[in-house]
Amino acid sequence: MRTLPLVIIAFLLMSFTIKDKGFLIKGTTKNIPEGEMIYLKVLDPQTNNFNAIDSVQLRNNSFEFEGNTTYPTYALLELSENVTELVVLENGIINFQYDYNDDLSTSTIGTKNNNELNAFHNNIKRVQKEANAYRDANQDILTQAIKDNDREILERLSNEFKVYVKNINDIITDQLTQHSNSFTSSVILFQRLDNKNIDPNEAKSYYNQLADPIKKSNIGVAIKNLLDNSSVSTLIKVGDKALDISGEDPNGKTISLFESLGEITLVHFWAPWCPACHETLPIIKSIYEKYHTKGLNIFSIALDDNKEEWVESIQKEDLNWLHISNLYEIQMQYGVKNIPTVFILDKNGTVIDINHLEINFDTLLNKYLE
Repeated sequence: MRTLPLVIIAFLLMSFTIKDKGFLIKGTTKNIPEGEMIYLKVLDPQTNNFNAIDSVQLRNNSFEFEGNTTYPTYALLELSENVTELVVLENGIINFQYDYNDDLSTSTIGTKNNNELNAFHNNIKRVQKEANAYRDANQDILTQAIKDNDREILERLSNEFKVYVKNINDIITDQLTQHSNSFTSSVILFQRLDNKNIDPNEAKSYYNQLADPIKKSNIGVAIKNLLDNSSVSTLIKVGDKALDISGEDPNGKTISLFESLGEITLVHFWAPWCPACHETLPIIKSIYEKYHTKGLNIFSIALDDNKEEWVESIQKEDLNWLHISNLYEIQMQYGVKNIPTVFILDKNGTVIDINHLEINFDTLLNKYLE
């Protein structure tokens, strides 16, 4: 294990100090190559980046880190270029186990905050695994229902899938509202603020309930900095100028929202795997066919990283408008929590309505196009 450079010690003095009792991370891994460098990184609250403070080589599927901390510190273990896991640095023995092939077996336990954070992540992973299993089991049914335009089956699949989404949202909401004075809640709060996915006033109420040791930790300072700058980080709402969006279309050509504005433009967030999205595609198609010649454009953003599935859905559904995909950062900046969601823009790119395709579009579009 290499010696920590003096410059980093000075930089992290707020979070780390020499004490008789410190932390010891005892890590074991499966399916990570022998000799891989493992890095311990901590959050810099000024930049929101994770900076390495120590490293060690993986030997016999195990590694250790030790140090001292005054306050609980938000950190991560980088096991390889594409594998990182969160850990709370706090005094005591922290047992870390990771299996590359079994995400549910991964755990970080042994101290109070790590036990709580581990339990929260396991609850989320469990529901996500159930949702993925449901999606895989019903993929053929969904594909056939899309082909047959069977609205009854699409609605049933949509309602059943929404249960998993609701369960995940309920776990997160319960953590924030019922356990606001916990390090786990500060992790959720930081992530949602950093992704611009929470109202700053709501976030401030959660921050005020955090314990002083959490507020003084690196994540507490980071949350306060984000709240202090929240005036420029609010989510897109009616009356705001929309954020420009650019990306590659199915043919690999780069397109942008602001270069594609019509008299009215629908910014349409969806996903090929989302039953509710397929249920509402006939609405989108009918709107486009009826109003495109009058100045309506549609700019669809698929929240999916499976390009083959994305392109295939566009072709099968005959969705003859502009498409880009896999822009999760834009999803967060626009504050999209459920799909499908549509932002309606005027010719200047100002948001005039936000909805989930649950209104009579004819009334709205006639008002602006005629």
